[in-house]
Parts: sequence; C-alpha cells; structure tokens
Amino acid sequence: MLGKTKRYLQVTRVILKYNLLLGLYRDLHADYISTPQCTCTYDLENRETAVKLRQAFEELGPTFIKMGQTMSKRPDLVPQTYVVEMMNLQDKVKPLSFEEMTDSLDLACICEYDPPELRKKKKSREEMEASGKRKSQAFIEIFDEFDTTPIASGSIAQVYKGVLEGEHVAVKILRPNLIDIINTDLSIIDDFKPIVKKVLGIGKNFDIDAFLEEIRDMLTREVDLRIEAMNMRRFGDNFKNEKKVSVPKIYPDYCSANVLTMEFIEGVQIKDVIDMDIPGSKKSEYTRIITKSYLKQVYIDGFYHADPHGGNMLVREDDTIAVIDFGAVGSIDDELKRNMLEFYYSVNNRDVEGATEGFLKIGKAKAKGVDLRRLKKDMDDLIASQNYGLEGRQSDNYAKLGMKYDIKLPGEFSTLQRAILLIEGVCLELDPRYKIQTIAIPVLMDAYKKLSTPKGPALHLEFSAEPKDEKAEIRAAVQELADRMGDMGDRLMEVQEKEKKDRGFSKEFYVAVLLILSTYILLSGEAFAWVGAAGFAGALLIWLFTLLRVS
Repeated sequence: MLGKTKRYLQVTRVILKYNLLLGLYRDLHADYISTPQCTCTYDLENRETAVKLRQAFEELGPTFIKMGQTMSKRPDLVPQTYVVEMMNLQDKVKPLSFEEMTDSLDLACICEYDPPELRKKKKSREEMEASGKRKSQAFIEIFDEFDTTPIASGSIAQVYKGVLEGEHVAVKILRPNLIDIINTDLSIIDDFKPIVKKVLGIGKNFDIDAFLEEIRDMLTREVDLRIEAMNMRRFGDNFKNEKKVSVPKIYPDYCSANVLTMEFIEGVQIKDVIDMDIPGSKKSEYTRIITKSYLKQVYIDGFYHADPHGGNMLVREDDTIAVIDFGAVGSIDDELKRNMLEFYYSVNNRDVEGATEGFLKIGKAKAKGVDLRRLKKDMDDLIASQNYGLEGRQSDNYAKLGMKYDIKLPGEFSTLQRAILLIEGVCLELDPRYKIQTIAIPVLMDAYKKLSTPKGPALHLEFSAEPKDEKAEIRAAVQELADRMGDMGDRLMEVQEKEKKDRGFSKEFYVAVLLILSTYILLSGEAFAWVGAAGFAGALLIWLFTLLRVS
C-alpha cells in the first residue's frame, strides 16, 4: 500500500506541475474547426496543454506512454491537437547503470553466481551489491564481448551491443520491477475514472474500461520478451522468401522473459534517409518495398507490425529494408480481411452503396439500426475526399464515421488505420508523388485469390497501374464467362429436372463437369493449359448446341 501511496503522490505532483486538469477540461470542451495538421491559429494557441500532457506522460513512464500512444489512435474521441502531439511521444529516458539492471538478468545459464553458503543467508546492503556485481559479471561472460553502456534506453527496456559466437548481437533487457509499477499505475488510473467521467465529461460514448484493457493487454505483451522473440520468428518465417525485406534472427538459447538476444542490424533509419542526398528513384523503390511488405503482412499473412514508424525500419547497405522492434503487433482474421478488402475496393471504385454495405459489415451493424440516407451522404463525402482530395488519405475519418453512427469498429481496424497513416506519412516524405493505390494492387490481388473473393480479377483489370498481364486478363474473362455459363446451366437443369429424374445423370451434368475441369486446368496456367483450353472450347460448343435445341 505504501508503494501505491508513493506513486499516487508522484502522479499527483506531475498533474499539478503541468496544470493538466484545467487545460484538459478547456480543450475537451472547445468547439472550433481544426485542420488535420493542427496549423490554424486556434490549434497553435490550444496546443500548449497537449504538449504538457505529452511531457507528463513521458515523465510518468511506460503505462502513461502507452496510454498516450493509444490516444493517438482515437481521433473520434480525442481532439486533433492531442492526436498529433501523442504521435510525437518519445520513449527515451535516462538509462540505468548495468548494476541496477541485475534483477532482470535471468538467463537460465546464470544460476551459480552466489556461493552456496550465501544463498539462504539474509544479506547486508554490501553483500547484496557484491552479489549483484557477481551476477552482472556472470551475464557479461556469456558473450565474447559485451558493452555495458546501452545504445538505446526506453521506459520498458534498454538495448546493449555485444558479440556472441563471433556475430554482432543486440541484447534487449527489461527494466527491473516493471510489472509492479504497471499494476500500480493501472490501479491508480482506475481510481481516476470517476474524475475523468464527471470533471472532464468523458464517458458517455466511450468505454473507458475497454480502453484501459487495451493498454493493459499491450503492456502485458511488451513486458515478456519471449512474446517479442516469438513475433520475430513468426515474421522471419513469413518473409523467408522475400529478398528485399529482412527480420533480425534471434538466439533462442540466450533469450528469456527479461532478455532478448538478436542479430545486430547495421543500417540507416528510414526517418534519416528522408533528408539524405539519395536519388529520388532509390527513395521511390524504398516506398514500394515498405508498402508491399506491409500490405503482405495485413492482407496475406494476417499478422502485422502495429507501430511501423520511420525509426523501426532500417535501410541496409544492400538496399534491403530491415524491420525491427516487434513488441507491438496485431492480427486480423479472414472475415475482417475480406470485409476490409471489399470496403476499400468500393471506396477506390467510388461505389457509395458498396462502401456503405462494407462499412456496416466491418462494424457488424444492421442497416435497420442506422440512418442509411445520412450515412450514404457522409460516405459519399468520404469517398470524394479519398479520390479527389488534395491532401491525400484521411484514414481517421472512418473512426469518426463509426462514432457518429454508433457503429463499433473492431480495435484491429482502428490500429490498422493508424499504422497505414504512419506508412503513408513515411512514404510521402520519401517520395512526394507516392500513391499507395498504384503499389497495392498486386498484393491485394494475391489476398483476393487466397480468400476466394470473386472481385479479385475485376480489381486487377479495373484500376491497376501496373503493365497489363494479358494472360491474367484472358483468365479473368474466361472465369467470368464460366460463371455466367454455370448460371445458365443451373437454370436449364432446373427446367429439365422433372423429366430427367429417371435417367440417372444427364448429358448436361457431364458437360458441366467437363466445363469446370477445363476451366480449372486453364486457370492454373501450368504446362497443360492447352488441354484446359481445348476442353473448355469443346464444352462451350456442346452447351451452346444444347441451348439452341432447347429453345
């Protein structure tokens, strides 16, 4: 209880230091039009409290930093000035000395750092310090070389550089006692809920408990480095055949809940590449690699990096892109993938009806519970902005639209919108002419095929900016014709069903089987595609002849 009281005093001191309550109340009840970049006069005047809140979160540590990062994904609830400022959160803190990290050095091979006679004895302060030094030294001796000065220091972990088995490695070590600090912070935040609801006026259309649960879930994943190691291995497997994208390999024998040992990646952070004197064509190539790899993560693998900012991507000497820091990841199931693909397909084709239907599917909302006329009007405005606007995509508008019509969009959808905004922001800085649509089509085609989505070929033919693939177009046309012929056959067989009951299988049945098998062989594109073409043509002629006789 004493620990919680002490933390209460720290949190209260920081709130008073930055005078947050009055500023937050004023900003949350302000009623003026803001620009997405927060550059108008009112934004600049009212950004002061947002900056103070960011500074307070950085001072209070990991729980509050995660809260700020979560706020940056909720433009439907948080004023735009705060969304922009929370995206600038810096998770950089003063590093602890290596001796202070002792409690986190839990690799299995360090178990005999104390003499037997000292293990059960109550230790004095000097003995504990000596024990910590022995443990630290035992940890260092695992490596060929180990630099005890961290190369990066955050509120959750510190990263060190070393050499293991002749290879350069990065060693990520959690700060000690994190779980206790996080649990205390979450308990304090829970105590503050009535103040947040009554004083600040938040909570009418906002599930605070779900918001806090999201933060708890994020932190739970990040304070067990075995989960990050698992994420890295999974990403590495997903990209094992991709030559332009790499993921650091891990050393599983030197990993634990508190320690993650991985390959040290030499490279330049994408955010630093932006201002480097590099040919525009090369920067454009980087945007293509980044975009394709991310679309693959989302729509092919269903497992994606949830924080793809410019500091988490490195350009290596061979111009490949390395992705690092896998503490924050997300997953998406096939149903949501399919609904999102169909929604974006409709948006790109300026299909208001289809986009509205897709949006309702994503939110699992029923049309009868929504003012469809107004929703379609707002959807038309959104689509016009996406296709004709001068400021590029505005992904946060989806969240605002869901809030307006009380459509609860899944958390994965909101997380993805923020991640895609980050990707687009980085790529637009690399290449001002960047358009995600021109890069996305081939990846989305693969996604459609995998999910058996019937709009796949149409998507490719309708707005692909890639060179035309004539064979693919022919296959698409054949598939469409086969589908139509199948429908005609179904109707024909229904008409003749009664009179053919006693004959066993009809000739139309065998023709249908021939047509389907031929189409399958033709679409497979293998060496015997000509057999499929011949069979398809023959089946088509027989079918047409049958139809003429019936008519």
